[in-house]
Amino acid sequence: TPHPHFSFKFIQGDFHSLNFIFHLIGLSKLMEASESVARLSQELAIKEKELALASIKADKVLAEVTESAEAAAKVKNEVQGVKDKAQKIVDEIDLEKVKAETKLEAAKPALEEAEASLQQFPKDSINEETVELLQPYFNMEDYTWEYGKKVCGNVAGLLSWTQAMAIFYAVNKEVLPLKANLAKQEGHLKIANAELAKAQEALGEKQAELDKVQAKFDAAMTEKMDLLNDAETCRRKMQTASVLIDGLSEEKVRWTQQSKEFKSQINRLVGDVLLCTGFLSYCGPFNQNFRKLLIKDLWEAEMRAHKIPFSENLNLISMLVDPPTISEWNLQGLPGDDLSIQNGIIVTKATRYPLLVDPQTQGKSWIKKKEQDNELQMFRCHL
Repeated sequence: TPHPHFSFKFIQGDFHSLNFIFHLIGLSKLMEASESVARLSQELAIKEKELALASIKADKVLAEVTESAEAAAKVKNEVQGVKDKAQKIVDEIDLEKVKAETKLEAAKPALEEAEASLQQFPKDSINEETVELLQPYFNMEDYTWEYGKKVCGNVAGLLSWTQAMAIFYAVNKEVLPLKANLAKQEGHLKIANAELAKAQEALGEKQAELDKVQAKFDAAMTEKMDLLNDAETCRRKMQTASVLIDGLSEEKVRWTQQSKEFKSQINRLVGDVLLCTGFLSYCGPFNQNFRKLLIKDLWEAEMRAHKIPFSENLNLISMLVDPPTISEWNLQGLPGDDLSIQNGIIVTKATRYPLLVDPQTQGKSWIKKKEQDNELQMFRCHL
């Protein structure tokens, strides 16, 4: 009976089984990629619809922003015009005020002196006619306080009083329009400031509307850009998967075919392992012809009789050892014929200690070189 260890070692190191697994994984990945492309295609179609709606929404909000911006700009220009007008009025009032204050300051001593002389007299009743009636007297050389005092103190006082009336009227005549104009301009300033405040309030309302619509637009653009990025990411994934599928299309056909072959091989695996383990257990002492007789004529016939599946024309060498190992054995001195390779397999795969009948010492040379790094010890035995 074949030793169970041979079967275990064979299955554990079966290169073809690993190939089958790799092919199944490759086909599985290709199927996943195809499903992923289909799924991404559906997602992309949905995202493109969402993107179209988002673009319409963004364009609509942009129109609102443009309209609000134009309205705000119009109000801003109006406010700026009102502000400039009010500022001009303020500047003019400042100039008039400075001018009036300068004249008032210059006329202040004379006005104070005249007012002191006219304490009990209604100063506002002095008019131009009164001053004109007094003018001939003012032109007289002796119509002075000094001459009046020489005549009589009361006359001097009356003379001084009339002069004070003329001085007060002259000064007050110039000052009153300045004061009236100043009051008028201050009224204009008050109106202008009220208009400015109203316009500023309107501008603030328009700016608040603009900020609100701008925030809405920013949100719409963010949504649009997110959808664009998602769609682009989805498109890139689709392209990558499509490139993978296109690049491996021929491999898919080959892997599909080989996967079918591997399934058939797995079905035959028990019989193939049985033949391999039988070869390792029983064929070592025999030459090539007898090994072939055991395998082809006896064992395979028994397996057919018992309906055990196996591979026709099974290549024991390719099943039990890989080509790189054979090449390494050849470099170590093992001949390259099938019998020598089979013997090398039996030596390395079997658990029993092999007995080599080696008249040409080829096996001895090979083992010595193969095991030179493992401290192989050699003993002579004389029969």
